[in-house]
Amino acid sequence: MIWLIAVGVLAISSAAILIRLTPADPIAITFWRLAISTLIVLSTAALRPFKMPSGSALVMSTAAGVLLAIHFLSWIPSLFLTTVAASTTLVNIHPVFMLFLSRAVGERVNLQTAVGVLTATAGAVTVTLTPGGLLGNLLALVGALSFAGYLTLGRLARAAVGTLSYVVVAYGTAALTALAVGAAAGVNLIHYDMYTFAMFLLIASVPMMLGHTIFNYLLGRYRAVTIAASTLGEPVGATLLAALILGEVPTGWTQLGPLEVPLLAVGIAATLTGVAMVIWEEIKIQK
Repeated sequence: MIWLIAVGVLAISSAAILIRLTPADPIAITFWRLAISTLIVLSTAALRPFKMPSGSALVMSTAAGVLLAIHFLSWIPSLFLTTVAASTTLVNIHPVFMLFLSRAVGERVNLQTAVGVLTATAGAVTVTLTPGGLLGNLLALVGALSFAGYLTLGRLARAAVGTLSYVVVAYGTAALTALAVGAAAGVNLIHYDMYTFAMFLLIASVPMMLGHTIFNYLLGRYRAVTIAASTLGEPVGATLLAALILGEVPTGWTQLGPLEVPLLAVGIAATLTGVAMVIWEEIKIQK
């Protein structure tokens, strides 16, 4: 099942580009991403045995949903206030927070895992030299902190309930939270053309269902810190796609011995090395 991590990373790497290509208010994008995802999981729940979480599992699933909404309500606007590279890099600093939160869920974090997370984080930061707008960067950091909390609560909830039970509550709560924020802010949530609604559906189907839902499934099998570190592949993929599709190419070179190489290449190498260290440790634990 470890190969599903690669599928999830590829899926979430498309999110920033799809969002940038969607002509809608960021809060509307957040709402429809979550609302359509909720409808998809509810449709799935109607076709198979399904039991709503109860007790502490319900509380944690609901709280996780609120944090998921905060994550998207901060990160998606940041994409319009800074570069894709800066936004996706900063929002994926959450594995650093996970090193501290993992103890709260009783997970073992050894030296290799810690070094892997820090290496991957350093690589993700290196991917971009130009930090972009200050507000956009701050919003991305809020998204990182809220995502770390979301993964932590998700790990606790998934220990008691199945993937479908968890995501129905988490996604539904997140969608209702985004709806409330949109209504309070007076945002246009409905009046968009068919192209925009098609983009809403694409954002919900690929990065959400093939990305986040796969990670929620894997939270029942692997450590939260492993899932958190794996998502550090997102800024690599998103930065490359932004360069190809949006023409956003991070600048800057560095000297490595006699060679002058792009910092982007250094960052990608460090990120993938760090992620590989954490995943390899997870494979050893699972044996």
